[in-house]
Amino acid sequence: MPSAAEADAALASLRSLHAEIDRESERLVIRHAERLRCGRGCSACCLDDLTVTAVEAERIRREHSDLLASGLPHPPGACAFLDLDGSCRVYESRPSVCRSQGLPLRFFVENDEEEIEERRDICPLNLPDGAPLEDLAEEDCWLIGPFELALERIAAAFAGEDHERVSLRGLFERDHVEACPGAR
Repeated sequence: MPSAAEADAALASLRSLHAEIDRESERLVIRHAERLRCGRGCSACCLDDLTVTAVEAERIRREHSDLLASGLPHPPGACAFLDLDGSCRVYESRPSVCRSQGLPLRFFVENDEEEIEERRDICPLNLPDGAPLEDLAEEDCWLIGPFELALERIAAAFAGEDHERVSLRGLFERDHVEACPGAR
């Protein structure tokens, strides 16, 4: 467990990282405005059973303590933090992974021949009305890796190298986290 000063420093680093992710993703949102269908209430990527680093969980705990203490999670099947209209109740504090969803993604994998190859992907809702992914310039895609490595460094500073991930649904303090009609 980090000291109060270490926790505060890690949370400050996390907020800075989230702001940097938001700036970079906004550049890509503007670039791909004609194809993006993401918006308030679109929750196609807001899956249930998501887990986050302990430092991201701590940010949500600190910034949404009232919701976690008295609110109810969204019914199972979608992210616990959605309201019944599909909007995020912790949007300003949402995890890193949520901040670039929907954008054209670039990532690297090792193929069967043990060679590294680039792959690209995008939410199927955002596939039409834009250039084919393979035609996009590298800088017009979200590169998976650099921000995730920065998050790992912050998470390790907060919770140590062997940190466990935290269930978003498990952040709610209520003892009943089943389907909750009227989640607030």
